[in-house]
Amino acid sequence: MSLPRWMMAFGLMAAGALVFTGGTELITAASGPGMPLMWWSIRALGLVAMVSLWLGMMFGVLVSSKGLGMVDSATALLLHKQQVLAASVATALHVLLVVADTHTDVPAVAALVPMTSPILTGPISLGVLGLWSMIAILVSTALRERLSPTAWRAVHATAFGGFGVALAHGWTAGTDTGLRNLYLVTGASLAAATVWRVIIASRADAGAAA
Repeated sequence: MSLPRWMMAFGLMAAGALVFTGGTELITAASGPGMPLMWWSIRALGLVAMVSLWLGMMFGVLVSSKGLGMVDSATALLLHKQQVLAASVATALHVLLVVADTHTDVPAVAALVPMTSPILTGPISLGVLGLWSMIAILVSTALRERLSPTAWRAVHATAFGGFGVALAHGWTAGTDTGLRNLYLVTGASLAAATVWRVIIASRADAGAAA
């Protein structure tokens, strides 16, 4: 069972438009006074990490859904791995620059331990939780051959929670309207794809039982 072509086309156009909107707003803000290069780099890397993580999650759903009629599973798996890698690199650089920037006043310990940042305590703590979720998934993937399939799937399933706290981190850490619209669309589209995956699995199970 596949998604209608018009729905896929509309989703891609909507996502592209919102990415463009968010990027344009960042460029406009960065061109104003008082916005140093470090600030721009931190925000840009955060945006890249968010979009790459979303794409990685979407392709991950496609892998488990046999492509949903959009791409074959092998291609979806390759894109899933590439986007997760891009998200991991962008996240690491984002965190390092936040700590290195003397204007943020965020100590190194606050990048690893929740509720220790003297500023934006809640938003930064959400980011830390998202970071640890990503680390847990990467480590479990590296050790997949040593883990049982059940344990690996359980750890991998926490990616949805990690994506949720990453969205909450971005939403509460900034006030950019364009980016918040992007967060809404990425979150809603991932939720829709996941629900569609569950529906397909349920129908497949019902057909097998019949």
